[in-house]
Amino acid sequence: MMVRFLLQIVLFAYCIPAAAADIPKGAVKYLPELVSVQQDIWPSAPMPSFLAAQVEQESCITLTHSKCWNPRAELKTSRENGIGFGQFTRAFKADGSIRFDKISELAAAHKSLRGWSWANRYDPHFQLTAIVEMDKGIFNRQKGAATDRDRLSFTLSAYNGGESGVLQDRRLCANTRGCDSTRWKGHVANTSLKSKVPHPGYKKSFYAINREYVINVLEVRRPKYDPYFKR
Repeated sequence: MMVRFLLQIVLFAYCIPAAAADIPKGAVKYLPELVSVQQDIWPSAPMPSFLAAQVEQESCITLTHSKCWNPRAELKTSRENGIGFGQFTRAFKADGSIRFDKISELAAAHKSLRGWSWANRYDPHFQLTAIVEMDKGIFNRQKGAATDRDRLSFTLSAYNGGESGVLQDRRLCANTRGCDSTRWKGHVANTSLKSKVPHPGYKKSFYAINREYVINVLEVRRPKYDPYFKR
């Protein structure tokens, strides 16, 4: 893995794409490692540049923000604390005790993440590894998609809003006239049990947030990262 990572750094240094001006500074720093991790863990990933777009979506308020592509990007409230490239969350009960710890869950589930904990939560290698492991696992559980792009869309919707939500939306689509539950765009994307009422804290509905997440990652943010994954 180290040899591959060093090779990626050399390739990036000599083969920077013309669109590099659109790439956040943090991305230039961490993309070689993301590519290396993707090739080691999920070499068959379709359109692997979506992984970089997802990091951008999760961490970048703007492309020039100090926390954009920064492992210390953080969103903290009295009930939740999300950190890093994938906004890995630890949630709390009303009494302050831990209700949910995504990092501990991932470290227990994947050999590649053994040794990761809340104490070293800002480790960029573990964070990038976690994103690839999570997406790969979700992708493998999305059965019966018409195409890999549809399967990726289901995966991203699940990453943002939960796998049970995607399953419910696909069931609703299957029971809706003219809706194909194997396809995302124009089908499952249009059918959902998620609230369509704007949430006061976000000024958008959970349905809108979830659907925008898929569009932003696959269509808006991803294309500029393609050259980095095609070396």
